[in-house]
Amino acid sequence: MNKNKSEHILNSASSLLGFSFIAITTLRALNLIHKTHVDEFASITLVMFMMSVIFSFLSIRSSDKLKSDKFEKIADGAFLFGLFIMLLLIVLIETEIV
Repeated sequence: MNKNKSEHILNSASSLLGFSFIAITTLRALNLIHKTHVDEFASITLVMFMMSVIFSFLSIRSSDKLKSDKFEKIADGAFLFGLFIMLLLIVLIETEIV
């Protein structure tokens, strides 16, 4: 696959990873951890974006084309899943379900 795609995934996922860390830290600072399930969803996004960062980095560093493609597909899937969970979290917060 295209190394350029892995670099974009790495950049975007690392930014969203930082956002997830800030969200979890804010929830803990406001002592909202035990009142809602928002922290669980935020933790899932954190794990997905971390996986995406790791696998996109491995894709960029790999010299084997097959491994690089496999790592990139995993990174892409983890990134999309993290985005989906983040979207779900935003919808739940905005509709005050959580």
